[in-house]
Amino acid sequence: MAMDDNESCGSRAMEPSSPKQSRLQRQKLQAFNEVLTRLQDLNLDEVNLPGFEDQLWLHFNRLPARYASDVNVERAEDVLTHKRLLQLAEDPANRPAFDVRLVQVHPTYNGISINSVDVDSTVKDECASIHPPPTFGSSPSLQAFENHDNNAHVNDGENDVNPTSRTTRPMHEITFSTIDKPKLLAQLTCIVSEIGLNIEEAHVFSTADGFSLDVFVVDGWPYQETALLKGELQKGIMRSKEQPQHSVASLNEQGQTVSESVSNCVKIPTDGTDDWEIDTRLLMFENRVASGSFGVLYKGTYCSQEVAIKVLKPKQLNMDMLKEFSQEVFIMRKIRHKNVVQFIGACTRSPNLCIVTEFMSRGSIYNFLHKQKGAFKLPTLLKAAADVSKGMNYLHQNKIIHRDLKTANLLMDEHGVVKVGDFGVARVQAQTGVMTAETGTYRWMAPEVIEHRPYDHKADVFSFGIVLWELLTGEIPYACLTPLQAAIGVVQQGLRPAIPEHAHPKLVELLQKCWQQDPTQRPDFSEILDILQHLTKEVGDDGEDKHKDKSIGVF
Repeated sequence: MAMDDNESCGSRAMEPSSPKQSRLQRQKLQAFNEVLTRLQDLNLDEVNLPGFEDQLWLHFNRLPARYASDVNVERAEDVLTHKRLLQLAEDPANRPAFDVRLVQVHPTYNGISINSVDVDSTVKDECASIHPPPTFGSSPSLQAFENHDNNAHVNDGENDVNPTSRTTRPMHEITFSTIDKPKLLAQLTCIVSEIGLNIEEAHVFSTADGFSLDVFVVDGWPYQETALLKGELQKGIMRSKEQPQHSVASLNEQGQTVSESVSNCVKIPTDGTDDWEIDTRLLMFENRVASGSFGVLYKGTYCSQEVAIKVLKPKQLNMDMLKEFSQEVFIMRKIRHKNVVQFIGACTRSPNLCIVTEFMSRGSIYNFLHKQKGAFKLPTLLKAAADVSKGMNYLHQNKIIHRDLKTANLLMDEHGVVKVGDFGVARVQAQTGVMTAETGTYRWMAPEVIEHRPYDHKADVFSFGIVLWELLTGEIPYACLTPLQAAIGVVQQGLRPAIPEHAHPKLVELLQKCWQQDPTQRPDFSEILDILQHLTKEVGDDGEDKHKDKSIGVF
């Protein structure tokens, strides 16, 4: 949909596009018109200001199409709140801008909101709203597994909802707006979690001009005390802003945190036994392999050896990046294992910060499965899983927790050997044996990490269980949910990916052990490796036929 800046709102024309784009454009225009009409009926002062219609249209146009399809147009005043928060967030002093309001969450009846179906009038009367509904409806996918849990309480032969689910509940809806940046959700959910709130629903939107609009429905706070909740959120935001920003934290040889001032050279702990500083003049850059928000990965050579060169973008540098860079070099220079990507050296002098490792010619397992549409036959799957287990067992024996184990960080060399890579968020395990900071990637993250509870090396085992499922199915975990919705499901409903029927029963048993909700019930990687090795012997080279493995691919 296209519009000139001077075009009137009443004559918005749609440019020719694909059928899908046309449908999304129609949805956006319909939502805009309905919201505008309702706001005009409310006769608000803001609506009568010159240019308001164009500003409202620009608001819809800067947000993704699903905003228009998901927003509750009957709550048109909520759209004004979103517009106001996004405008406030344009000033760095206001970030994150936020709003809190009380909402009434309706139960679902067979997966459909009780407010939107023609059910028994008695049930509907019980659900009469005291407070307005949330801005966005529950995700259909999220409702699906909520209902799965509810079905366990249904009496045999009866088709009724769980009685406890028939009660409407007052909750709070928190809306944040700030600049869109990496780890934003982790920061916001950390603020919410520290107050003691439970996230029941989350809707996350990124604008076309680099801002975010994040809406959380939460419980865990007395519904009469909305003003107090606003105050606690403000305190949490101030605490996060007051965290030190002028030093790089690194670990000494005992794994203790040391704060060091930043100069033009990033200080990396050293024991005097390694010579890992790279002279960038000896690096030869070839083709670009990948690019992210803060760095670029190149293939190249160093002293005639084929290498991968991860270069940090100077313009994007901040204290968090320097901290991760320091930690990654500190950890990688101390580990040597055939199933861990080999560290060759690093340049720590700004502006040429880079890490040099061996080059893994076949790329990541994630790319192989999801971009190249490859698949693993059972014997090769077991070998890949064993490779990962060997690397992880070595790391855990050396008190290193990876904290972001996923297929994107598992790389294959020219011989098909799988190695663990990317130690940007890895840490030496604290002397207490537990950590509390949230880190990693939601779809692979252990529940105790999501909830900011103390965790240890068993968090990596949970992530390995998700990786093993991914190797088996070739699918992205919880593909029908957003990452944050998946995280909420893992914590609150014990959500796990569906295991295919054709899977080997012993592999299924291992999967279920690895992703146990209770970390103490998960095996160590030494146990996992024993199980995989026994299973490999049992399966043999033609295991895919014996156990009905339907996967195909180059491996």
